[in-house]
Amino acid sequence: MYVIVAGINSMSKRLVKKLEGRHDVVAIDEDEDKCDRLYSESGATVIHRPPGTISALEDAGVTQADIVIAAQKDDNENMVVCTLAKKYGVPKVVTRVENEEYIEAFQIIDAQPISHNDILLSEFLSAVEHPQLVKLANLEEGLELIKASIEEGSELEDLELDEVRKLKNFPESFDVHAVIRDGETVKETRLDAGDELIMIGHRKDKKQLDRFFQNR
Repeated sequence: MYVIVAGINSMSKRLVKKLEGRHDVVAIDEDEDKCDRLYSESGATVIHRPPGTISALEDAGVTQADIVIAAQKDDNENMVVCTLAKKYGVPKVVTRVENEEYIEAFQIIDAQPISHNDILLSEFLSAVEHPQLVKLANLEEGLELIKASIEEGSELEDLELDEVRKLKNFPESFDVHAVIRDGETVKETRLDAGDELIMIGHRKDKKQLDRFFQNR
């Protein structure tokens, strides 16, 4: 995919570094130092200009973009970027939102708003409501990447993965994709205390998965 990121900051720098290598990424910012640092730290193309200008977006290749991400801290500046991106026909436009009063305005122009407060609330709720699990990532179609550990004395010790999957109350939507032992991925074998299970499954079954590990 061809991705344009408007605005360079700590959050968008991490995003660019995760996207590069798998996608064509162009970042735009008016701060020359930020542009220089990102260029030296990543393989992304970097454009030193105000992101909310037609010339900057055109130089970034907005007409070829599959997605534009407005990552600036100022909602008004992000609104300009989103409006221009939609004008150029970008299929998907995503924006950071600081003031939640702007959410509806972004939705009106068909930009997908992501509220920083919503993300924090979701993560804190997850930590409280699912204490046995660590969410590693949100995936498409309601799926989550989850990590759980095998505690000392757990009845899961010395079981094969197939045996774990067949235990009562293990949610059918979840599957174990890897076992991490001492920092290394191991082939399917009998589980030991301290092993970490990397799983993918539906968000709606996360509470059931948490109860499964609590009871063992």
